[in-house]
Amino acid sequence: MDKLFRLLNPQQRNAVTTTSRYTQIIAGPGTGKTTTLAAKILYTQTELGILTENILGISFSRSAKSHLLNKMEEFTNIIGYGGKPIILTFHSLAFRIIKNGIHYNESRFREGFGTISTENFIDLDPSLTRGLCDEYADRNLVNKSMSQAYNLIRQGSLEPRPINSWNEISQDAQYHINTYTHGRILIRGCDLATFWKRIKKIEKIRNTTDFQGLINEATRILSLKQRTYKDVSESFKHIFVDEYQDTSLAQEELLLRLIDRNQAVTVVGDKNQTIYTFNGSNNENMDRFSAYCKRSAPASSEVIHLTLNYRSTNEIIHVANNFIGEETILPAKDRNGIMPLVVETHSIQLAAQFIAKKISELVEDSYVSLSDICILYRKNSEHSPQADAVFEQLDKFSIPYDTQQQKKEKTESLIEQVLNVRDVYEDEPLEEVIEKIKVKNASEELIKFIVDVMNQGGVDTDDLSEHIVEIEEETPVEADTDSITIKTVHDAKGLEYPIVFILYLGDREFPHSSRPDIEEEKRLLYVGLTRAQNQLYILGKKGIEFEGFLDKCIDSNTSHIHFNSSFAEEKNEGFNKTDTDIIDQTTKQQEEEEKKRQEELRKLMEFF
Repeated sequence: MDKLFRLLNPQQRNAVTTTSRYTQIIAGPGTGKTTTLAAKILYTQTELGILTENILGISFSRSAKSHLLNKMEEFTNIIGYGGKPIILTFHSLAFRIIKNGIHYNESRFREGFGTISTENFIDLDPSLTRGLCDEYADRNLVNKSMSQAYNLIRQGSLEPRPINSWNEISQDAQYHINTYTHGRILIRGCDLATFWKRIKKIEKIRNTTDFQGLINEATRILSLKQRTYKDVSESFKHIFVDEYQDTSLAQEELLLRLIDRNQAVTVVGDKNQTIYTFNGSNNENMDRFSAYCKRSAPASSEVIHLTLNYRSTNEIIHVANNFIGEETILPAKDRNGIMPLVVETHSIQLAAQFIAKKISELVEDSYVSLSDICILYRKNSEHSPQADAVFEQLDKFSIPYDTQQQKKEKTESLIEQVLNVRDVYEDEPLEEVIEKIKVKNASEELIKFIVDVMNQGGVDTDDLSEHIVEIEEETPVEADTDSITIKTVHDAKGLEYPIVFILYLGDREFPHSSRPDIEEEKRLLYVGLTRAQNQLYILGKKGIEFEGFLDKCIDSNTSHIHFNSSFAEEKNEGFNKTDTDIIDQTTKQQEEEEKKRQEELRKLMEFF
């Protein structure tokens, strides 16, 4: 391990070598979270003598899982030994627990059970919401809102704890569900309980459940403390959980049900990056885990902070810290760069125009490629067409971009391929199956998927089932050509890019909605800011109704310009010639300033 230790800083080495039973690693953005976690898993094997099959890793997506496995492979090549443990998402772990529960007759499901999305229950029975929420004429809205409420109450977001049965819901309860396009929808407790009862019947008849149903059923099975619990808890002596801040209360409950007296648990996360509360995440989970550890093993609990950021320039780190209101990350080395640029402009269309013009200038120089650039937007809707405005402007400038629009089709295609293999080669060894499907010219993504399952301990085609859940959760699609990446800020979490544009800051835009959760929106922008490695552009307008995110960025150590198009202003706002002449002169001055900035950027990129 000495070769590996030389790659780690003192904070990371401390996190890797601690022998505390409960370890919480608080890892700020760009601080080497995956590196530290991979090294700690290998240390547990090689120095503590724990067998690979007794180690469980829990990740939140296939991409995060892939990054961890790749880092472990890199490290095993460096030190010459070590193996890959089982790494599952929470949903694939739950699937595995339910399979065991079925085997021991401890589950309410039967062999061959399946999973569907919550809204797909409506497809199985279109009358599912009949007579419910009758005050709303838009039944599609009711279907989506009821499905959302059904998920949130089981995740633990509508009540102080996860609700596990319809009869625990108060008939008089009222739940206000935020929707993307129609504001807040009222769901009554009596209607939600009826919806839940109807779904239970469908689940029993169809032998299927949704993703949250997997978590709740697995937790129920473990709580029985019978043979499934014994098998699973005895199998995994060391548990590692990545991105712990993203766990819901229900997922936290599943983890705690799994822990017995002899297990060691390490969780990695950062409460400042909790950005999925709309999907059940709870930003108090990190603190709650610390409290649990101190109660359970006060003499063997430790909290370790990773603060040294290797990703961003000093200037970007300063803006991020200033915005979030605390010094969460520090430069790992003194890497000065270009001052982040705050572009104040009064419309999304003008922001998109600035982005397209700036990208055209950037790529004229050979040191910047399109794949270096990422455009992050807060939302894209009829009332706030942020992404659409960007697409339109990039098309005008003939700039290629990748929005992963084929993601759904490719995801469904891979699911179908895996299901077909499972059915055609029922219970056959995966090693033999791979050779057979290669002869039939199977797709590379299918072969890679099966190889990944084998690396995770899969033996036969029946083992493919639990990993299908991961495909349904997320299937990242790589761009085929050199192109700009365009993502929501949520989708960019965990990623990094040399040059980042963020839009569109302003009232009801970012922070989003007429009743924004300001703290959540702050964390979201913090995540966006910390995706940037070398250069950062922040676009929007000053706030009036709510806390001004753009104002706060301007007040930080940044450059600040106004961007206006004289044509757009003259056409849309009725500016006269004198006004447009002033605007044009200002624009010219800004362009000269930007030329100087880009020369600095060119030198910086050449240096690194």
